[in-house]
Amino acid sequence: MAAESASQMLQLVEYGTMNGQTALESGVSDLKNITLNMNCSAITGSTAALGNATGHATTTVNNNNGTLVSNTDAGARAISYRGLENPWGNLWNFVGGINIKGDSLSDGGAPYICTDFNYTPSTIGDNYEYVGFNLPNTYGWISAMGYGNEKYDWVLMPIECASTANSILPVGDNLWTVSHAPENKIVVVGGCYTFKENNGMFYYGCDQNAQITASNYGARLMYIPTKGTIYNNNIAKWTTKMGV
Repeated sequence: MAAESASQMLQLVEYGTMNGQTALESGVSDLKNITLNMNCSAITGSTAALGNATGHATTTVNNNNGTLVSNTDAGARAISYRGLENPWGNLWNFVGGINIKGDSLSDGGAPYICTDFNYTPSTIGDNYEYVGFNLPNTYGWISAMGYGNEKYDWVLMPIECASTANSILPVGDNLWTVSHAPENKIVVVGGCYTFKENNGMFYYGCDQNAQITASNYGARLMYIPTKGTIYNNNIAKWTTKMGV
């Protein structure tokens, strides 16, 4: 969740907007003539030529029920943000390190952050801490972000949603939630290949149980370095460069 928030804040600073689709491109979000109930997501790697740059692929290949289809148009081609392929669109991505506590009293659920790497997607143990605000009760377009405990002021999740789309106030992305959620939920982000303008870096799905399996859900691998010599040297260089 911390890595997801870092990308969100970079986008916000770089583009001056929370609506990444408007600032960059829609991503794999509007595939045509797909086979329903089948995995039609884009094959990974079409933005590799960009390296760590931001932009879009020249061509992206989708697997439509066993048939490979090449796409070159916006809405069907993969995008990259700072080397992160498909930060929105293509597949919902599971976010580790955060659970939504549902107890029928906490509106749309209460976000809890894991304090270590011992994630337990279906339960909230002693190594989880409450961020200080609850998600809104109803599904809708994000109209306000929550602010709770200062320790978790980097958690950019909604506290209020509107019933109609408005890309100016302030996000343009959507939230899926469960009113008075009766049980714990996981968090997925980004949207998938048929959700069109709903998709975005702030598009959250907080309405599913950890046991869900579906063709439009996935996850990312993340390299987390140990705090050895290389890590400490890089932190020292960064500190010097930033003057802190």
